[in-house]
Amino acid sequence: MNKLLFGLLAALPLMLWGQRDTSIVIELGEASVEAQRDNPAALSTQVFAIPVRTLADQGPSAMLQLSRQAPALQLASIGGHTVKPILRGLGGYRVVTAYQGWRYDNMQGGADHGLDFPLLGVDHVEVMLGPNALALGTDAMAGVLYFSDVRPRAEGRQHSLSLNGGANGMPLSGQYSLHRSGPGIYYVGAYGGFNPEYRDGNGDTVHGTYSQTFAIRALGSWQKGKTQHRIKLTGVQRRFGLPEKEEEPGQEPEEEHGDQFVQAGHLAWEAERNIGSWQLRAVTGLQTSLRAEYEAAHDGPEPEPGDEHEAHIAFNLHTASQTTVMERPIGAGQLTLGAHQQLRLLRNDVHAEEEIYPNAEQFQSALFAHYSVEKGRHSRSAGLRGEVGAFAGYAALFRYGYAISKPLSIQARISHGIRGPQLEERFTNGTHIGAGRFEVGDSELSPEQLWNADLGLNVTTARFDAQLTAFYQAYRNFIYLNPNDSSGSLRYYYVQDDARVYGAEARAHWHPVERFHMHAQAALSIGEDAEGNPLPFMAPGRWGAHLAYDVLPDQRLHAELHYDHYVAQERLSPTEDLFLDGPTEAYGLWSASLTGALIKNASWSVEVLNATNTTFAHHLSLARAVGVLEAGRQVRASLRFAW
Repeated sequence: MNKLLFGLLAALPLMLWGQRDTSIVIELGEASVEAQRDNPAALSTQVFAIPVRTLADQGPSAMLQLSRQAPALQLASIGGHTVKPILRGLGGYRVVTAYQGWRYDNMQGGADHGLDFPLLGVDHVEVMLGPNALALGTDAMAGVLYFSDVRPRAEGRQHSLSLNGGANGMPLSGQYSLHRSGPGIYYVGAYGGFNPEYRDGNGDTVHGTYSQTFAIRALGSWQKGKTQHRIKLTGVQRRFGLPEKEEEPGQEPEEEHGDQFVQAGHLAWEAERNIGSWQLRAVTGLQTSLRAEYEAAHDGPEPEPGDEHEAHIAFNLHTASQTTVMERPIGAGQLTLGAHQQLRLLRNDVHAEEEIYPNAEQFQSALFAHYSVEKGRHSRSAGLRGEVGAFAGYAALFRYGYAISKPLSIQARISHGIRGPQLEERFTNGTHIGAGRFEVGDSELSPEQLWNADLGLNVTTARFDAQLTAFYQAYRNFIYLNPNDSSGSLRYYYVQDDARVYGAEARAHWHPVERFHMHAQAALSIGEDAEGNPLPFMAPGRWGAHLAYDVLPDQRLHAELHYDHYVAQERLSPTEDLFLDGPTEAYGLWSASLTGALIKNASWSVEVLNATNTTFAHHLSLARAVGVLEAGRQVRASLRFAW
């Protein structure tokens, strides 16, 4: 704990290099999405943006590098090829991910479910913490991760081709994109990548950590009459393994896994127009995805991939969402009215060997209103959301900001969120290989309720800026997994109890000269039940520092050095005492990168991750749960051509 407090203090004089890119347009707001704001600095204590364009390989695991730039964001890695976002120490159902302008629905039902799409056509990722997004639903108890897409170019067109390769599990990938100006289809991208198995810091191969990813994406925009339309299409297919513990010679493995398979299609259509003094914006989204997991292959000749046998479990998730928002100036402020509906359907594949979820559906419908006003040094906003459907409830928020002086401002927020238990929490009954445990749902679970309060301090000058935020969350009917062997075998039951989560985040940036940037971050979240016992599966605290230097600006030679320290997680719940082999040790990771230009239209980059070959495992990773370590030293080289 003392080390983490020191890290929080050490972070104050530093900040994030990515924030210097003023071309980022903040789109995520308390009551609207896809609403462009020309002054992102004004929202720096409310929404934080992380640029994506700096990444060489933009596959699904690229988010691991982006997480360095947001103190409250951590990512649980599943074999290094799939990531699951965690905000303020919590993940899963309490983090809402918005992709293509609406809620992404594919992270439920197991430790292996994560962000399965590459970052094709994504400009930056926006983070809003706490239940403060009325349009997307305030069941985002921990926060919202919003993927903001590229806009049409101002003029001309650009083709780009990226080739990436590396050692020790780094993806061998290729990515092509066409980005142009004008109406119609303005972006087309394709990605193909393969992750081989990696070796940990001890040099041991971790089997089951391979993956394949193929994806295509298209974005379009056109004007018809007074209405501006946008359409987004994405297709993804992935096959990946799960990390498996290497047994001693002569010992039979406790459990072998077959592959996991994901196939998904995403469609979004947006329309925007002015109706009198009102601005109308509608976002309609459709998603269908197939998830399947296979047991170990039968004895005998090695089968072809995908032909091991019928899937152990296989099911389809079909999701439809529609959000309509109307905005207009009222007095000195802005009034927003909106409606949001979402339907989730889970349908089992008839060929699957086992059904751990029943065929089920869940529908929610909500109305919300929001008003914001800025006057002089004061900034205020308030909103209310009412929801009916499978569960009924309400959400509310109030925010107040005050500019104490030109460089110094504060912001306070109080918000209430409600989250109905999802289909998987209510009805699961079986062994999910990806989660590594037998889970039992409870159809009588009550909605989870949360009161959230946070206080932020923001300092901004020409060469220095910093933010410090403290928060406290009080949960009623917090839903979590609790192990019990009363049935004769160890099973994990969904139960609920009151709980609290509290902590702080800090980030800062200092650049004495334009070519040199120093930044750092720190975050700590502590979760407890009503009796003061640790909540299960809380992310550890962490702090980090980052240096960025333009060595030769004319030759575009740029160097970065990064250190990230994760604090030991010794506060284990009864669930973790049984599921994990003791506390997770602290560890620190050094990484470095160098980028430069070959010729006018070609560039290169070299990255070294975990440069000191540290042996480690993140507390929430699936590798940690099965007793294996994460990847040791990794090296990657990339070439990018643009014309």
